[in-house]
Formats: sequence, structure tokens, C-alpha cells
Amino acid sequence: MKTLLTTALALFLAGCASQYSAQSPALNSGNTLYIMPFANQSNMPMAQAQAEQLVASALAEQGIKVRVYPKAQVGDLQASLEPQQRQQEAQAWLMQQPAGYVLAGSVQEWQYKYGLDGEPAVGLTLTLATSTGEQLWRGSASNSGWGRESLSGVALDAIEDLLDQLDWE
Repeated sequence: MKTLLTTALALFLAGCASQYSAQSPALNSGNTLYIMPFANQSNMPMAQAQAEQLVASALAEQGIKVRVYPKAQVGDLQASLEPQQRQQEAQAWLMQQPAGYVLAGSVQEWQYKYGLDGEPAVGLTLTLATSTGEQLWRGSASNSGWGRESLSGVALDAIEDLLDQLDWE
């Protein structure tokens, strides 16, 4: 009976998260990974800025040298209103950097769902490329939590699961 309950609980919890990703090529963990501006396709203002920082932290935890594009000229609020301006600034910065990997992404969902408990829900897509623009990997993840969980905690779980698919050597 205990095994049946454990299996049922595992299947129930697995339904709260989804993930799709391509096979990762072997990646050199000594190369710098540049995080570029994410697109915000969600209804939450500045969700992309939160996702970028969580991704940077998760990669650094894995021992990857991470550099996030500078935000000196275009602030997060302005970037939410005029994303192309930040993208242009980041591309100019990237051209001045040594070769490495480039990570871009988009946030599709970043919210507390309506209802009594207000469950957190996130959905995002990440794309890894070379500095020359050759796409190496792409993955998407979504995750939802329970009423008392934090949005950033649920997002970090989804991000970590997604980044675990990358084959760092």
C-alpha cells in the first residue's frame, strides 16, 4: 500500500512540471557564458530581469563563468517598455567580448495564478549558441507550485531542471 501511495504521489507531482529540450552537445565548462536580454512574453512586468538573474545564479552554482550583459544605459523598467533598445545595447557589448557561449531566453509565464491559494506558475525557454550565432541547444520548461511557495523558488526549480540538460565537460 505504501508503494502505491508513493507512486501515485510521484505521478501527481510530475504533472506540475513539464520540460522539453534538445540533446546538448559537449560544452567546454572553461568558456565564458554570456547572458543576453530575455524577452518578456508574460503579463508580469520585468519578469525577464528576474529570470536572467536566476539563470545566472544557477549557472554559477554549476561552476560556469557567467557574465550578464551590462544594464548601464537601459534600466529594467525601460527595457520592459522598449526591449529593442536593451537588445541593441547588449549586442554591441557582446561584440567586444572574447568568444564564448551566448544564452538568450524568453519568459512565457511568470505569475501567481488567481484563486484562493494563488499558486506560482512559470514558463520559460532558453537558447544556447556560440558567439558566432550557431545554435547549440534549446529547451523549455514550465513549473507550478503550491499556494504558499514563492514564485522565484518555483522558477529556480524549473531553471535548474532545464540547465541540468546541458552537458558541461
